[in-house]
Amino acid sequence: SEVIRAREWIKTQLDKHDIRHHMDGGNFFLIWPNNDSSKIEASLKSLGILVRNMNNKPLINDSLRVSIGTTNQMRQFWKAYKNVDCI
Repeated sequence: SEVIRAREWIKTQLDKHDIRHHMDGGNFFLIWPNNDSSKIEASLKSLGILVRNMNNKPLINDSLRVSIGTTNQMRQFWKAYKNVDCI
């Protein structure tokens, strides 16, 4: 139930900021950053947030795969993401 709450919370943030994403009920989502996905991945990693870059994967190229954790973890991700992708 916590993952469902966290998924809904982060989905609301992404929708509110018109960020392209794909969420299909699993424990992860895809997000397409406004800037270079490799640079965003590296910036997030430097802040202790690990995401998986989906570069060169058909249909999801340039996206980042983000695992959904607790709502607190999603808040930490969102704070960092906003800073590194200039939202």
